[in-house]
Amino acid sequence: KLIPSRQKLQSLSSDPPVLEMNGERISQVHSSKSLGVIIDEHLSWNTHIDNLAKKVGSALGAIKRIRNCIPHKTLLSIYQGLVQTHFDYCSVVWGNCGSTLKSKLQKLQNRASRIVTFSSFDADAQKLRNQLGWRDLETQRAIFKAQMVYKSLNHLTPSYLSSRFIHRSDISSAYNLRNSENKLAIPLPRTNYYKNSFSYSGAKLWNSLPLDVRLAESLTKFRTGLNSFYTV
Repeated sequence: KLIPSRQKLQSLSSDPPVLEMNGERISQVHSSKSLGVIIDEHLSWNTHIDNLAKKVGSALGAIKRIRNCIPHKTLLSIYQGLVQTHFDYCSVVWGNCGSTLKSKLQKLQNRASRIVTFSSFDADAQKLRNQLGWRDLETQRAIFKAQMVYKSLNHLTPSYLSSRFIHRSDISSAYNLRNSENKLAIPLPRTNYYKNSFSYSGAKLWNSLPLDVRLAESLTKFRTGLNSFYTV
């Protein structure tokens, strides 16, 4: 799939070249779904987030209709199964979408917090999330990304992910300071696309974590450290 920016696409003097596989022409499409993630031609994630929002909106409507008929604990379990799973699924892939799309999803979680607590539409969503023990979606995405970086650094992922990161100590002795212990080299971003990449955003996120978390001896201990660091 050819994924150019809008500016690049407009600058093309001719149509993209015809691609073939096994003698069959590959048709150009505006978006394509792969393992539940919708990838659009500009890698903007608009289509994926729109689709996600529809699923979540439908689930929240169902939860609102049944909330008076079931125990609160069951209601929260239904929220986790029908809503939060959509927010979390493959968020490492699409999580660097634009601020407008992130806000759209956060408003849905805010709405969910009001529904499950039987609160008014204008109730303070942050207070309700704290009451429920829910992290905001930005934090939740950061946790999943940090876990993926940890797995990559400890060879718990395919090599194409493990090779995305370089420790500072591997490229310069000047970084052999305590403040830089187990930190990653930040690649120089030349485009906004690269700033949104796993290589760049993952390394920046990793370096922002406390040293004891970065030095966790196992994935389980790393997750425990993350949960403490991102306490609600």
